[in-house]
Amino acid sequence: MNEGPRRPRRRRPRPQAGARRSARHWTEYLPWIALGVFAVAVAVVITLISMWLAPAGRPVTVPPFIGMPFNQAEALASSSHVGLRVVAHRNDFHAPKDVIIGQLPSAGEKVREGRVIDIILSDGVPLVSVPNVSNMSLRDAKLTLSNAHLTIGTVTQTKNLDIIAGQVLNQRPDPFTQVPAGSAVDIQVASGRPQMYAPNFVGLQLTVAKKAASDAHIALGTFTAMPLTEGAKPKGTIVGQDPVPGTALGAKQKIALQVSSGGPESPTPLPTPVQDQSSPAESASLSPSPLPSPSPILPSPAGERTMRVSIALPKSDTPKPVRVVLQDAAGSHTVFDQVTSGGIVLTVDLTVKGSGTLETYVDGKLVTSTPL
Repeated sequence: MNEGPRRPRRRRPRPQAGARRSARHWTEYLPWIALGVFAVAVAVVITLISMWLAPAGRPVTVPPFIGMPFNQAEALASSSHVGLRVVAHRNDFHAPKDVIIGQLPSAGEKVREGRVIDIILSDGVPLVSVPNVSNMSLRDAKLTLSNAHLTIGTVTQTKNLDIIAGQVLNQRPDPFTQVPAGSAVDIQVASGRPQMYAPNFVGLQLTVAKKAASDAHIALGTFTAMPLTEGAKPKGTIVGQDPVPGTALGAKQKIALQVSSGGPESPTPLPTPVQDQSSPAESASLSPSPLPSPSPILPSPAGERTMRVSIALPKSDTPKPVRVVLQDAAGSHTVFDQVTSGGIVLTVDLTVKGSGTLETYVDGKLVTSTPL
């Protein structure tokens, strides 16, 4: 089959090289153009927001309102072209009622005209309870009142021989009274007595010692009656004291006295027996039996003697039972038995038969043994 003549194909004209290069060059700048448009839009938005948030008016300086009464602060705020707004009330120990104790913004900051300043107002000084300072020293009373936000007022000296000098006796207002903080409390302080020392009561009659102690404003403690002893001081005579003479006495310290109970009563003499005319044998049968010879276990009752003995009682920090016992041929008997802190010297008259020993017991334990 014969084919007819072919039609020649039309070729599209090729774009010129310069035109292709020009089209590619323009498209390469599209991202940069978009980024620039976005940046301009962000700048416009930020500017609008800043203009919307920024207060209108010229800048002014915030005045200091703290420590100023509210009505005076209002006048100052008006002249400074700012406003005031109370945001809180609070008690304050130093600011009276309706005085400004806080502000925001602080004084000296720059703000626009019309800015509102937040302030805190004082509700005044709070009430506090007056502490009890009785029986305290003046120094401790001042410290206690200071911790309670109170001050010392008038200090009055009052003579009182039973109280240590400087001790608080009374106060006004009374303890636990509600008063404003910073109030003054008047106190009354004891001038006290001069330092006193224990006088020597040994050898005096009890009635005389009581009178002397009362005149010297010295308190007497217990009176201990000593056991009956041959050759003892007359009844009612003081033979010992605690504390010993010359000891410095504290406030309200008392002196204990040991008082003699005297000696035993003398026996009534018996009538002299009439000697009968019996035979020598009968006389021999009626003669007394010989006494046993003395030994270390059974000392001889012979050699009875009277002596004055000074007994130093051991000193202890706390009162303890102290007992002094005389051991001689006649047996054992107690010379002193009392609860005491010791440190005193007892002077007693003792009658000793044969060899004797003076034993001192403290709290039931033998501490000294002195042969006589």
